Formats: sequence, C-alpha cells, structure tokens
Amino acid sequence: MKSRLIMTAVAASVLVAGCATKKGFEQPGYAFGCPIGEQKVGSMDDLVRAKTATEGRRTTIQATEMRCSRAGDLLKVDANLNNDSSSVKRVSYKFRWIDREGMRAWEEESWKPLMLYNNSNMMISTVAPTPKAVDFRLVLMSQE
Repeated sequence: MKSRLIMTAVAASVLVAGCATKKGFEQPGYAFGCPIGEQKVGSMDDLVRAKTATEGRRTTIQATEMRCSRAGDLLKVDANLNNDSSSVKRVSYKFRWIDREGMRAWEEESWKPLMLYNNSNMMISTVAPTPKAVDFRLVLMSQE
C-alpha cells in the first residue's frame, strides 16, 4: 500500500514538472494560432498590426481580432472587423497569401466589398487556396 502511494506521488510530481516547463500552448513562431515568424507578438493588438495592411485610401474600419487554425494542411483565418463610428462604412478586403520564402504563394485575390453598419462588428473567414501559403496579410481599402 505504501509503495503504491509513493509511486503515485512520484508519477504526479513528474507530470507537474513536465507541465511546468512548457509556457502556454502556442508553438514557437505562432501567436493565437497565426504564423508570426521571428516577430515579437505579445498581445492581440500586436498580432493585428503585424497581419493587417491598407491600400489606397485609409479606412476607419479596423481589424480587432484574428485567430488561425488548420483545415487539413491549409491555413484557416478568422478576423473580426469593427466599425465604431456612428455611420455606415464601406470597405473592401482581400487576403494576400505568402509562402515560406516570403513571396506570394498565390495569385492576387479580387477585392471583396463589405458594408458595416454603425457600431457593429463582422467576422470574416477564409481558407488558404494552397498548402504553400504559410502566412498571410489582411489588406483593407476604404470604398468611400
């Protein structure tokens, strides 16, 4: 009986020690499931700044959250867009897919128009068109 208790205590201490050595659940080079490479990302705001770009006229629509996962061997991205103004805003967006070498992994996507009502959020989701796409940028452009 005493040896069983000692074995249980030893097994529990090994499990606790093993769990204590790993920080968080993220893989190195990822934040919130999204690839970040060598960039320092300490918060969701840092991730959004690193993964969002603008073209043409700047828009008041802002990405506020991003999460990534895998759909088989394809990268899946969910991004939350926010319109905190008191008027309806029109924006277009597209995803730019990037390969391991930092080059475009796929042809340029077409712009997708979107209308966000005042003080509203909208979740947009997409899946990479090819397994070569290991990173991305969400590109926003005002339509006003």
